Amino acid sequence: MEEGEKMDKDKYTRSVDRMWHNSERVRCCIICGLDDPSVLIETEMHHIDGRANSKYIIDLCKNCHTRITSEQNKFAPKDRSAKAPRNKQRGMQIINHSKLLKVLAEHDLELGREMINDE
Repeated sequence: MEEGEKMDKDKYTRSVDRMWHNSERVRCCIICGLDDPSVLIETEMHHIDGRANSKYIIDLCKNCHTRITSEQNKFAPKDRSAKAPRNKQRGMQIINHSKLLKVLAEHDLELGREMINDE
């Protein structure tokens, strides 16, 4: 799949199917680590560069996915589509990566503080 090429339904299904381990779906948010099956009914697949521009996907819980995609949704669909000018696609990639890193950093800071204060 070429960069910027939209993933069709069959390719998406195959990529999701690869996320199984010992006949069980591996469900864990890569940001917050949530893996409790009583809470985490289904992970959501996040396209790192936006659905229209990315073949790279990661597992996120609904809360983390919403936090990250809220930044993408501040922009008009035409500005984040695969047909957007190259500079807008690159700008969206930078925004998407930055938001992902920001949410991950916030989680790590909170975790680090908890570890230090846990006596």
